[in-house]
Amino acid sequence: MSILTPFFPKEAEMKGMTLDMSGLTFSMFAVVVVITSPFMGFLVSLVNPKNIIVGALFLSGLCNIGFGFFANIQSLDYFTLACFTTRIFEGIAASANSVAIFTILASVFPDRIGGIMGIVEVFVGLGLSVGPAIGGLLYNLGGFSMPFWVIGTITIAFIPVTMIALPVIPYQNVNKMENKGGIFEIIKIPSIILILCSNLITAIGWCYLSPIFEPHLRKEFDASPSTVGLLLSLLSIAYAISSPIWGKIVDLVGTETTWKLIVVGLFGSSIGIVLLGPTPYLNIPNQIWMKAVALIVFGLSSALALLPTFKSMLDYAIADGFRDNESTSGIISGLWTSVYSLGEIIGPIGGAALDENFGFSICSTVVAGLHLLMILKAYYQCFQPIFVFDWDSVMTEGGK
Repeated sequence: MSILTPFFPKEAEMKGMTLDMSGLTFSMFAVVVVITSPFMGFLVSLVNPKNIIVGALFLSGLCNIGFGFFANIQSLDYFTLACFTTRIFEGIAASANSVAIFTILASVFPDRIGGIMGIVEVFVGLGLSVGPAIGGLLYNLGGFSMPFWVIGTITIAFIPVTMIALPVIPYQNVNKMENKGGIFEIIKIPSIILILCSNLITAIGWCYLSPIFEPHLRKEFDASPSTVGLLLSLLSIAYAISSPIWGKIVDLVGTETTWKLIVVGLFGSSIGIVLLGPTPYLNIPNQIWMKAVALIVFGLSSALALLPTFKSMLDYAIADGFRDNESTSGIISGLWTSVYSLGEIIGPIGGAALDENFGFSICSTVVAGLHLLMILKAYYQCFQPIFVFDWDSVMTEGGK
């Protein structure tokens, strides 16, 4: 998923694709994940999750290999159509893979699903950290096609390992994930809505860079794709390294305190994005080393803003009367993933539009401002002694 970032904007620009269309190409993946995830939740009740993962890996591998041939397409219209179509199928594969993996984890680790999800996030961060670096390196070695052909081949080659290593989940365990109507009750809890808004802002912060960071560095510093990939890797490495530390802290504190951690994480994220721009009139040096520092600060802070959210949402749901079981965890995970994917849609599209009209510095300043607005909204929550509210009383009092 992340191997595109260091070089695709440049290649797309050479084909005549605008930044807006490049942003749509990145966002198409997340659009499909948002739309198809509920259907994948139904599919796991009909097909064994292990078989779904195998099929998803095969589809993902084929998409990557196919993407490598797009360098030979000269027509902008055909190139755009091919990229959009392939990203749609990649999104389907990713959605199926995510839902099936969660189903297996919930069945095998029913009493530790929160901790297991935290470990999964660490490996997601590691994948995102090496993806841009590997993509940029392979691009320098063999051009546009090589990153896709190598990753696609490795993905398909991993299928036999998956078939041997993953357990077979009995049909009745899969059905336990169903909780019809539960999601509509959960989203009535104001605290959960606030957390989902925080997740959305964090996702926008992560993803607005996808279509614009490489062109910005290329124009400002004549940076190569490998340099762009290494810089982006700092963001994901900082996230992956700090996640276990923040996770340990989250396990030691109560739900009210986790809100304070989220606010600190949002504030640190806004500082990192301000440095990355940099925001005009603050006399921040616009240098490569400052970009590296900014990405590290943002990676550390976004992990702190994001990691407590799953556990907090689960605590709020249980306090509101939901059962402490894998079904509730499944609903929470689905909401969390859907809203984060929505941020993956808004981020690249909004980032490309702002960058094209106002420049990278203003675009980053706007994203940092969104984080600060979220802090103002969440500030009251940090010092509220109770964390589950009655919706009617909240609306009567004018909202909280």
